[in-house]
Amino acid sequence: MKPQPQEPKRPKTVAIFIAYKAEKTLETFYKDFPQELFDEIILVDDASPDRTYEIAQKLPMRSYKNPVNLGYGGNMKRAIKLALDSGADAIVDIHPDGEYLPSAIASALGEVKRGAHLVLGNRFGTNKSVAERGMYFWKIIPIAFLNWLDRLFLQVPIHDFHQGFRVYTRKLLETTNYEANSNNYLFSFELIAQAAYHGLHVREVPVETKYEGEKRGASLKNSIRYSLGTFTVLAKYILAKIGFKSEIFK
Repeated sequence: MKPQPQEPKRPKTVAIFIAYKAEKTLETFYKDFPQELFDEIILVDDASPDRTYEIAQKLPMRSYKNPVNLGYGGNMKRAIKLALDSGADAIVDIHPDGEYLPSAIASALGEVKRGAHLVLGNRFGTNKSVAERGMYFWKIIPIAFLNWLDRLFLQVPIHDFHQGFRVYTRKLLETTNYEANSNNYLFSFELIAQAAYHGLHVREVPVETKYEGEKRGASLKNSIRYSLGTFTVLAKYILAKIGFKSEIFK
């Protein structure tokens, strides 16, 4: 009797919630979250001074709290490692503060099934403008300029490089040296540049946002600091392409 062929292993999909001061939004966000699309949900609280971690412990998810604040990138590294160690093949990164709506998740996972290694949200691809959704007006033109510049140098078909909804694949994370990335908000842009450097498939899907209160984005000072940091990443990318490699481009 011939042995029956084994069915291919079903990819494991994990959501990571990068949380900081999310006590007011976490429970409502979780109720509206498409839990049926995931094998596991992992929350990592970055030493919030509020009750974010205590609320997370009451919800059906794995929850962790950093003893000290690691910064956005540092927290991302920990959450990604936890997801990979649990066997994740696809990792959805979405913030539980309600700024990004989970309606984009299904289409993003569809792009992964069609061969994408990294999927980004596109805030400018929805019916409602980002200004109508609450983004500070003074941010729109600088963001559009940065997106144009990034697309020019990285040569990937993306129109919104600097937003907070992403899907990572195991292939992406095992190919790139993401652990060498910054511990601040540059982490995510560095990962996009690394994907471009290694010739991985990067795609995007429309994502709806809701900006309100403290969640309307970084201050002008922090926005300028971040923007200057992206120019440094692009410079390192160009140098790596011509043979002068750095820690993040190996």
